[in-house]
Amino acid sequence: MPVPACPSPAPPTGPTAPPVRPRHRSGRATGPAAPPAGAGTLRPGDGGAEVRALQERLQGQGFTYVSVTGLYDDRTRRGAARLQSDRGITGDPEGVYGPATRAAFG
Repeated sequence: MPVPACPSPAPPTGPTAPPVRPRHRSGRATGPAAPPAGAGTLRPGDGGAEVRALQERLQGQGFTYVSVTGLYDDRTRRGAARLQSDRGITGDPEGVYGPATRAAFG
């Protein structure tokens, strides 16, 4: 008795995601990156890569009590407030890493 042929699967239809391009890496050590210039305001309760970059930069400036956790906690707020006080930054609320603090720290 002949075996019935199985149809081959149809190729996928519909939209497909664009190919992912690898990022270029120079291999050079550059230290902690500054948060992007157009980035938004960071404040207590925020989290993520931008907060982590800020914490690394604060540590690099001698605010060693700031832990690099990626969470804008009280230590990060105190570090930002101290930075504002040390540099005479008044354009942002105390302890908030906004446009004025970002520009002065850049």
